[in-house]
Amino acid sequence: MPTESVIKKSALAPTVLIAGGAGFIGSHLAETMLLKDARVIVLDNFRVGKDVYVNSLLQNPKFALFDVDINQGLPKNIDSVDYIFHLAGVESYLYSQDNVNLDSLLTNALGTKNLLDLANKSQAKFLLTSSINVYQGLISPINLEHYFGQTQEEEKKYSLSEAKRFAEALVWEYFKKNQTNVRIARLPEVYGPRMNLNSSGSLGILLKELMENKNLTVTGDGTEKEYYLYISDAVSGLIKALFAEKTEGKIYSFVQKEPHAVLETTYLIKSLADREIQIDFKPKGQNILPPEPKISERGSIREIKWDAKVELKEGATKTLAWFGYEVNSHSFKLNKLVENKAEEKALKKLGGGIASIGAEEIQQVTETKNDFTQSKARFSFKGFFQKAKLNIPKRPLAQKITTPHHNKITYLIALLFSLLALSLIFIGIPAFQTYVHLNKAVSDLQKYPQALAQLDTKKSKDLANESFQEFIKAKKSFNKLGWVFFVAGKEKLHTSGVNALTSGAYLSKAIYYTSKASTPFTTLSEILKPTTDLKIDVSKFENTKSDFENAKNNLQLAQLHLNEVDLTTFPSSISNKIIAYNGILLDFADGLDIGELLASQIPEIMGSNETKRYLILFQNSNEIRATGGFIGSYGILELNKGKIANLSIDDVYNPDGQIDLKGIFTPAPKQIQDFLKEEQLHIRNANWNPDFPESASTIVSLFNKLGSDKVDGVIAIDLHFATSLIKITGPVFLIAYNEEINSNNLYERTQFHSDFNFEAGSDQKKSFLTILGGKLLEKLFALPKEKMPSLASEIMEMLNQKHLSIYFFNNPLNSELEKKGWNGNLIKTDKDYLYVVNSNLGGTKANYYVKNTMEYKITSDTRDGLLRGEVTLTYKHTGKDNAWPGGPYKDYVRILTQAGTRLTKASVIKADGTKEDVFKNIVITKVKNYNSFETSFVLNPGETVKVVIGYDLPKSLSVTPTGKVYSLYWQKQPGTQDDNYKLLFSAPFGMKIQSVKPTVKYSGTLVEYTGKLNTDNAFELKIN
Repeated sequence: MPTESVIKKSALAPTVLIAGGAGFIGSHLAETMLLKDARVIVLDNFRVGKDVYVNSLLQNPKFALFDVDINQGLPKNIDSVDYIFHLAGVESYLYSQDNVNLDSLLTNALGTKNLLDLANKSQAKFLLTSSINVYQGLISPINLEHYFGQTQEEEKKYSLSEAKRFAEALVWEYFKKNQTNVRIARLPEVYGPRMNLNSSGSLGILLKELMENKNLTVTGDGTEKEYYLYISDAVSGLIKALFAEKTEGKIYSFVQKEPHAVLETTYLIKSLADREIQIDFKPKGQNILPPEPKISERGSIREIKWDAKVELKEGATKTLAWFGYEVNSHSFKLNKLVENKAEEKALKKLGGGIASIGAEEIQQVTETKNDFTQSKARFSFKGFFQKAKLNIPKRPLAQKITTPHHNKITYLIALLFSLLALSLIFIGIPAFQTYVHLNKAVSDLQKYPQALAQLDTKKSKDLANESFQEFIKAKKSFNKLGWVFFVAGKEKLHTSGVNALTSGAYLSKAIYYTSKASTPFTTLSEILKPTTDLKIDVSKFENTKSDFENAKNNLQLAQLHLNEVDLTTFPSSISNKIIAYNGILLDFADGLDIGELLASQIPEIMGSNETKRYLILFQNSNEIRATGGFIGSYGILELNKGKIANLSIDDVYNPDGQIDLKGIFTPAPKQIQDFLKEEQLHIRNANWNPDFPESASTIVSLFNKLGSDKVDGVIAIDLHFATSLIKITGPVFLIAYNEEINSNNLYERTQFHSDFNFEAGSDQKKSFLTILGGKLLEKLFALPKEKMPSLASEIMEMLNQKHLSIYFFNNPLNSELEKKGWNGNLIKTDKDYLYVVNSNLGGTKANYYVKNTMEYKITSDTRDGLLRGEVTLTYKHTGKDNAWPGGPYKDYVRILTQAGTRLTKASVIKADGTKEDVFKNIVITKVKNYNSFETSFVLNPGETVKVVIGYDLPKSLSVTPTGKVYSLYWQKQPGTQDDNYKLLFSAPFGMKIQSVKPTVKYSGTLVEYTGKLNTDNAFELKIN
């Protein structure tokens, strides 16, 4: 993290400022925060801190170090941060510089004010590190010569107490008057690696005496008690005090449960000595002993689940080890020496032990190994057969006899072998070469998608080039077999084979140019990162135009040659593969169109010329609404020159509150008014229209009325989308909440931070989603290339399953998104159409517990082929009670059907089996071009309800002698997952089903489809 750039807080990672971060405590804290993936800024004037403590951190791109005196002001290029640790001045009394008192007083006065002002400006959480001795001190004498105490030690110690008292008072005033988010952490004497042994208190002096081989000194009788805290426990407490929830305005005293008497501490250190050591007692001076510090109630540290983990003996041992002192693990080192001598005597009694192995034995083993190696190297099969002499008795040679019949046989055998040899040369070898080259070409093509998905365009180009060469070689070898096909009367088969191989060669060229055109896309993730200096290069995307054109031209040639292939000349096993290959070409053509369009629009979308702003809607699918779920939060993503300039997340109740305050009236849909009793339309309910582009426009218009800046697009995501990303990135750890979020607990933790003890408009939900979103982005940017194919596949699946919807304003890319159904639009079709839209208007998250089953049955009771549809919706509430976050499910359901349908019946079958006719209560409206049949019900935990709607399809969809095809498009609602569906079609009287798509087993008059409705489904049935 470069110090010369402007530092702003970012949603990608928490930004932590540590004043005094190069000191003993601060350097440990900085290391810990970096390990937790935070961005760390250290401010230090190095009067107390040491650069050696933080030099190793300078290589970390998330670390910045400023040599600055915070009393004089803060660096201008620190614009905003998320968290502030004020450690400056906490260790001043550890050193003997003459100016340490003044520095301590100024740091805790002017420095504290400067940091508090930054916290106000940044809306950051602030922590002041103070001392448990803050209210200790001595009454000043009549002159200023020894204002804070009679001795130099007292002067340093109590000047710090005075400074901390003022700092705490200043923090309290900011808390009261400015509502600054502050807390205070009081520490005892902290010890551990990097501590200064000249510190006050007894422990540092005792450790120093021990390592200098001096006797340990106790002043007085050693009954005074002191608190000690190991550095890791201190860091843990500071982090929990700042990052835990509901710590604002509180004071924490991080101490062990009981203090240690000086004499107790002395004997503990004595037990760690590597030699015999004595304890010297010295008389105590006449200075007045201050009272023991009063430790505040431990309830506050229990709230944040903190407890000291390291006992004094363990901590002292670790500290001594860091200083290079070998601690005695027994009572005294002498015991260890005695043990060593006993071991030596025991070895002598054994008569030599390890040392008794002689040099001769070692040499013998070595020579044996060398002989084996040499003999192994000398062995060869050729030499074996040459040197082996077999004693086989010689036999007399038989006399050669020739006859005319024998000559003919010899001639025929020679002719046969000649023909076989010619066949091998002119048929076998070309056929084998064709197979080998073709197999290699196909293998290279199969590796291409993964290489490109991993953004390795060089590898994908190499694979395409190798594949092209192999197809050419295969075609050359196959052409050598042309005479064989001619003799066998299979010229069409040979011609088709040549065309198929030529098609493969052109496809390889198309892939090569596609790989070239994809090169600018490979750096997008690095460009997006705020931590890099890369910016989008528009010219590189403009240069892809010729590569896309070449790719499309070669793909057209591949398709033309494939069209010349006669499938009837091939066996079914090969013709099926060619049909699949044709599908690949068609998909590739669609992909090229999208890629070319992306290349032309990506620079503009990413703000190459001006900053682009995108509204992100976070929809809770456990409170289902038309476009995916209740809008609880929203975000604004700003892109400039290809980089993420800003990502801010807010609670939707904040702008909704502004709508109320400003009296901006937009009438809400009638259902919102009736069920939620809200006449005014708020953003949280503005996604009522099942057509996402329509809802997105309504939401943006509400923001515009509040005076918000223009947005260039709207993106909607739900919990399923976030879960799928976490499955790819792995769990994320949120240091601000000290908890891990994974795919299994995402819903529960999000729900907890969103609703439990939640007040509308508070920062609780905003903070959690901001940190989670930033951490997730950070992990996505850090994904290794091996995971890129999985990420691309997951995003594609989320688009198809409608857990991610994207809508751009005034961008040509939107038309392509509409074709794919990726912008959440209502699909346009003149065939039969079904879209079930559920909306939870009860304010609960009951959809987590409700299981949906949808059945659509099409029949015909008349000879004219008029079709009748019946939709049965079954809802089962698996919840046990009304406890949070479940409860009753109040659903408003809309069944969208093709224009021209006519309602014939409607009923609701309740949990007790009673059937209620609701025909007269059905609301019939239009949603775009479709009819919508609408009703509502309330489902309690443990109950099941069925909604049955019957209607006649329009005559245009009737199955008649001139129109014997039935087609259905069944659209999936965003936010839903694994809803069961069943489609039943009964052929009209006197007709039979001829074929179905997708393929499924069927009888002559009945076809049944079942499955999970996780994507839109299209069905086509041919009838005769």
